[in-house]
Amino acid sequence: MTVALVVEGDTDLPYVRRLAADAGLSPWTEIDCGGKSQLDLELPGYNGAAHGSPWFVLRDLDNDAPCASALVASFDLPPAPWMCLRIAVREIEAWALADRKAIAQFFAVRPMAVPSDPDAEADPTQTLVNLARSSTSVRIQRGMVPAARASVSVGPLYESLIIEFGERAWDLDRASENSASLRKARQRLRELGARWRQHTGG
Repeated sequence: MTVALVVEGDTDLPYVRRLAADAGLSPWTEIDCGGKSQLDLELPGYNGAAHGSPWFVLRDLDNDAPCASALVASFDLPPAPWMCLRIAVREIEAWALADRKAIAQFFAVRPMAVPSDPDAEADPTQTLVNLARSSTSVRIQRGMVPAARASVSVGPLYESLIIEFGERAWDLDRASENSASLRKARQRLRELGARWRQHTGG
C-alpha cells in the first residue's frame, strides 16, 4: 500500500516516513515544498490528486492561526476522500521534542531540561537550540547553536542533526505519549491506511 508524502522541508521527512510505516503505507513519492508558502499554494492540487489515492500532507502551525483546526479551515478546501492533511503544533520540532528520552540522550542534556508538553512550546525550534546550549556535547553545541552575533537563529548543522535524530533516535511510540498533535496525526493516518486497504482489498 503506497502513499504520497508532502512536507515543508527535508527535516520533516524522517518523521512522516515513520508515521507512514506505522500506518502500513510506503511512500511512492516524497515532495519537499521548500517552505509552507509553496505547500499552501500547491495544496489544492494535492487535494485533487487525493481523489484517487492516499496523500499525507504535513504543515506546521507556527503562529499562522490560533489552532490547527482554524488553520485547516482557512484553506477552505473540502478534503478529498484519500487526503490526510495534518498540522504539527507548532512545528515538527515539537514532535521531535516529544520523545524526551531520546532528546536527552542525543542532545546530551539533563532529561528534566526537556519540556514535558512540547505542543505548548511557543517556538520549538528555539527550544531545541536552547537545549543545545546546555549540551555536554561539543558537536551538538557547535552544530545547533548559532555563532555570536550571527544573523541566523540556528547553527550550521541544525537541519542535518534534526534529520539524523529523526532517522536514528526518535521513537514514535514514546513521542506519541507526549504530543496530542502527533497522536492525532498518527491515528488519522492509520485510519486512512485501513480504509485504503479495505477499498483496494489489500
